[in-house]
Amino acid sequence: MRHDLCRTLERLLVDTHLWVAAAAAGLALFASAAMGLPLQLPPIGVIFSATLLIYAVDDAFDGRMRLQPARWLTVGLGAALLSVQLVTAPAPVVVVVLIGGFPALLYGAPIRRRRFRELPGVKPFFVATSLALAAVGVPTLWVWATTLQPLAGPRVITTIGVLFLLILSNVCFFDLRDRLADARAGVRTIPVWIGVAGTRRFCLALSLTVGLTATVGGGNLRVSLLAAAAATAMYALFLPSPGGRLQYALVVDGVPVLLGLSILLY
Repeated sequence: MRHDLCRTLERLLVDTHLWVAAAAAGLALFASAAMGLPLQLPPIGVIFSATLLIYAVDDAFDGRMRLQPARWLTVGLGAALLSVQLVTAPAPVVVVVLIGGFPALLYGAPIRRRRFRELPGVKPFFVATSLALAAVGVPTLWVWATTLQPLAGPRVITTIGVLFLLILSNVCFFDLRDRLADARAGVRTIPVWIGVAGTRRFCLALSLTVGLTATVGGGNLRVSLLAAAAATAMYALFLPSPGGRLQYALVVDGVPVLLGLSILLY
């Protein structure tokens, strides 16, 4: 019974990529609040839909569609939602999403018999940089284009940096779960390079840096950021390796989901 429930949740939340899209939306919610922007649903929706589409297209490059043709529904859903949202989006947002989304869609594309994401050192930094820039850039550009509100440069840079560290830990810990399979396939991820203990220490260091930033920076969002840093440290220390796919998704991607929900409670 418990196994059936877990498998159902995995299909509904993980296989459809709805959970990771919610995590990206949570980051955008936090970014908006951290930069003092009005909380608007349209830019958050763009981040959600773009993430859904990107991960669904990655399934196509992975060949999962042959085993589960229903996954094409996620591609259609992500593309339809994003298209509708971009119709009403300000022109600068549309340009940034289209330009930034193109390399993200090719993230899983094969390059000389190896996918782009499998190239040494690419995956964690590409994902962390892309998602941090999107989570900050889309809400910021949306408000700037519609209100011409001036941007606070230092606050934007700090928010990008904090999100980059959280996402980098997220990606590295997911790679820890797949470390043995990646090593057999010759994919040189950070966990393959530095091992289980080294990856845990690396993610713990990232969480401590985020916590220190929250402590020094202060502000109304200190509690939310400290909670996210603490949750990251907890999974870095205690989440088993390897662990279940649903377990990793709920816990690791749950950090940015909860970070976004915490903003809605203010």
